[in-house]
Amino acid sequence: MNQKSIEHIALYSLVLVGTLVIGVLARQFVLSKGVDDFSSSVAFFATVIVLMAVYASLQTTFNQFLLPRIEAFLLRFSAFQTMKNYNNTISVPEAIIIEDSNQAIPNVIESAPIAEETISKPSEYEIMRTNSIAKKNRAIQAKLEKVISYTKQTMVAYMNEEDLNRLCAYVAEYSSGDTLQKISPVKVDSQLKSIDIMHFGWNIGKAFGRKRIHTATFIKSVFAHTLRDLEISTIERKMSHTESACKIKLDKRVAL
Repeated sequence: MNQKSIEHIALYSLVLVGTLVIGVLARQFVLSKGVDDFSSSVAFFATVIVLMAVYASLQTTFNQFLLPRIEAFLLRFSAFQTMKNYNNTISVPEAIIIEDSNQAIPNVIESAPIAEETISKPSEYEIMRTNSIAKKNRAIQAKLEKVISYTKQTMVAYMNEEDLNRLCAYVAEYSSGDTLQKISPVKVDSQLKSIDIMHFGWNIGKAFGRKRIHTATFIKSVFAHTLRDLEISTIERKMSHTESACKIKLDKRVAL
């Protein structure tokens, strides 16, 4: 039995004793008026019952209406707030009191696996798929960086900076397979001939694994001035020819 229960029993015992004493006094008062024993006993029990009812009513009224207001008023003072916080930290609900302290530790330990089971872990398939996609993306990015580096090293001597930057942007867009929009053709030095541009196109198309027709269409749009006299079908057919002299050679190493 905890301290709170003992306090309740002591309080109710005092109330009961008080009502019994008052009931006895009421019985003696009735007897002194010349009333018979039966009526005096009725007066005794009636007094006890009325007093208990009055006490219960007052207690209910105090707990429901007066006590919250008194507590709200007292909590305005820091001293009472500190006391309330301290009582809350040390009070333990009766529903969770464990009489045998030796049984408390196993219950806590056994709850840990339940919490771990609720955390969903990725399956082996999901892990493998995520790793595979990440590896593929890294390979694509590495290839794009290699082709952009090749483009800069090959064309820097034949283009101004603005045109070279736009060419690199077009190459990056071409690598994704999307249709290029709003292409503004770039200009190259007159030292480069159509065969040089076609060789350049073949090298980057091979690196990205694109079809010849797609590469021919790409370089025809980007290098429109240099390839103005050639049809796309002609570019597709001749882009890997090596008969004529050229400055840009076919380079299979770009695709590696």
